[in-house]
Amino acid sequence: MKVGIIGCAHMQAKTYCRALKKMGVEITGVFDRNPIRGTTFAKELSIPFFPSLEKILKTPMDTALICSENTLHYDYTLACAYHKMHVIVEKPLALKKEDAKRMIVACSENNVKLFVAHPVRYAQTVIELKKRYEANELGKILAIVGTNHGKNPGGWFIDKELSGGGALLDHMVHIIDLSKWIFKFEIHTIYARTNSQHEKEIEDSALLHLQFTNGVFMSLDTSWNRPKNYPVWGDATMKIITDKGTIDIDGFGRRSDLYTKEAPMVNHFYEKPMELSMLEDFQRCIDEDLPVTISGSDGLYPVEIAELAYLSANQKKMILLTQNHSKTP
Repeated sequence: MKVGIIGCAHMQAKTYCRALKKMGVEITGVFDRNPIRGTTFAKELSIPFFPSLEKILKTPMDTALICSENTLHYDYTLACAYHKMHVIVEKPLALKKEDAKRMIVACSENNVKLFVAHPVRYAQTVIELKKRYEANELGKILAIVGTNHGKNPGGWFIDKELSGGGALLDHMVHIIDLSKWIFKFEIHTIYARTNSQHEKEIEDSALLHLQFTNGVFMSLDTSWNRPKNYPVWGDATMKIITDKGTIDIDGFGRRSDLYTKEAPMVNHFYEKPMELSMLEDFQRCIDEDLPVTISGSDGLYPVEIAELAYLSANQKKMILLTQNHSKTP
């Protein structure tokens, strides 16, 4: 696998690049629509900068890692697919379900693999939870309380034309993905509310209430409610209530939080970084031509749910899902 970085706007771009270097993967360079941001990124990571998409696609890369603003995921994926590049896209896959479906088709028609970056699947806590659930150790699940908190990232994240949405879109993907991947739960109804305390264009707090077809319900708080002096990463938690008791996990893995008078709070993680495990898995799939482990279809699901959540929030109504469509009761 030889990787070209397409867009470095997302805060995960540096994390992914450092993980790729640790893996010994060749990074052919980076392209970003903002030349100042791109050259600064390239200098810090000691990789070449390319001033256009066309030029980086002519490098020896066989895989594109797209870490651009959300609104550009669609165009960049199609361009890379047409140039016969495998594609790894930062979440969310797209802003509209129809765009996500076209991205999946484009990659399939060009015989390239499409991966979606859902690194929380690779946290050791999440892997252990999935094993325990599949071994029927949890008992009957009654409800799930989910959170994905963080601080307001600022920049293009709060520009609706570039991000497509605020805290709801940014922070609902991981827990929604886990509810499907681990438990195979199908959503029956969605009710969402959003609020904007500090922003004009987008929401900086959101709460979703989901009921699954088996009667289990889940609340999900996706708010950007962490203070500025907190670390970039907040939490991705699930409290699972069962007939045997409760189990609590943080999808970012086991860690300690250090508070001092002199400096902002710092997270210390104990386990292997989930981003590294994810990229190692993707590398195996590409180098050994294995089936995709987190596919375009996996990425499509949160996009569909986000669309329905925004519909619910805008209409202030519960959205009822049927097998083939959704409607407001």
